[in-house]
Amino acid sequence: MKKIAVVCVLVFSGVLVSPRVRAQGPAAEESPFVLAERSGEASANERTFFVFSTSFAKYILRHDGMGEVTLASGIRKVFNVKVGARERIERVYSLEYAGDLLLLYQAGDSGYLARMNQRSRKVRVMTIDANFAPPLIKDHRLVFNDGAVVALN
Repeated sequence: MKKIAVVCVLVFSGVLVSPRVRAQGPAAEESPFVLAERSGEASANERTFFVFSTSFAKYILRHDGMGEVTLASGIRKVFNVKVGARERIERVYSLEYAGDLLLLYQAGDSGYLARMNQRSRKVRVMTIDANFAPPLIKDHRLVFNDGAVVALN
């Protein structure tokens, strides 16, 4: 009886964990970026829209980089993000970070990271790898799967 009690205590305390479980380690982290909902056709002649929202406003981004913000008061304002000549936005990820809107988007053979002040709609854009996967946030930095790191401060 004492042996069974000791084995039970060891199993429940984690000492006798199977090697397979121990080797897996912690679960893989997921990116906080959210894929925007896409509306419209992907053909070259049709308009495509990406819809997403934050706690500040609702957003619609068109395939050519023209966007519209709808505030809680119902006021609508426009903004633009960088898109190369003859390029169309193909996918968009969004994240609200420190009151700003972070957008990751792919347009043609280019990837972009945009940071927009949601109040002034001032946008800063930088080019990233077009084959990006949504990054993780660690210590106020975006960490991409290809090893690229972008400071958010």
